[in-house]
Amino acid sequence: MLITFTLVQLSGVWDAIPKISTPWNLAAFALAVVLYLVLKRRRGEVPFAVWVVIVLLVALPVVASVYSGLPAKPSIYRLRVTVVNPQNVPVEDARVWSSFGGEPKRVAGGWEFDIPEESKPKEGKLTVHASKESAFLTGQAELTLGNDRNPAVTINLKRDDSAKIRGQVVDVKNRSVAGARVFVIGYEAESVLTKEGGNFELPAHAATGQEVFLHAEKGNLAAKLWYPAGEAPAIINLGK
Repeated sequence: MLITFTLVQLSGVWDAIPKISTPWNLAAFALAVVLYLVLKRRRGEVPFAVWVVIVLLVALPVVASVYSGLPAKPSIYRLRVTVVNPQNVPVEDARVWSSFGGEPKRVAGGWEFDIPEESKPKEGKLTVHASKESAFLTGQAELTLGNDRNPAVTINLKRDDSAKIRGQVVDVKNRSVAGARVFVIGYEAESVLTKEGGNFELPAHAATGQEVFLHAEKGNLAAKLWYPAGEAPAIINLGK
């Protein structure tokens, strides 16, 4: 814009106009020219202080134009996650993940997810999961990302008892036994009778991989077996 002032002083106002590239600069240029011409006419010369004002009038829009042209820094949500056990004691060795994906960072007292705003889930809804497999504990928490860029959530771990246990009852000759009564010891009221083929399925009242104590009986034959809950079928052999 110093070139613009030089052109004005040389009365080349029209030559200076093509130098104007933004509405802000155009407005500042017009105001500067008006002030210059008015003061020049009245006093014969422009005081130094007025030149300072004119320079500021032109420089500020230029600076504003530069900064407005810079790419905006991406806005990031920094989600803080704290995990506690059933006794409300913080758990430091839990596994933490989210429906959004991404790798959580370990921070003092918990975990942190960095989620760019442009990548947040639809409607901002997010589910964070945590588990401590060695203690068969699991939990989750839901939240909606909004105006708060530093949201926090606490996950309360609970005993996972959602697994089922299934298998087959056979006799000493390894033949399937239909009509045998099978139950998890301690939950006799939930007993089932094996179907054709000797198959059964029961609520395990345990987590996947956690062992449960099974009982099967038919007539005067009975058998007990410890077996982990989950997909792998248990084979209960009556008479052994």
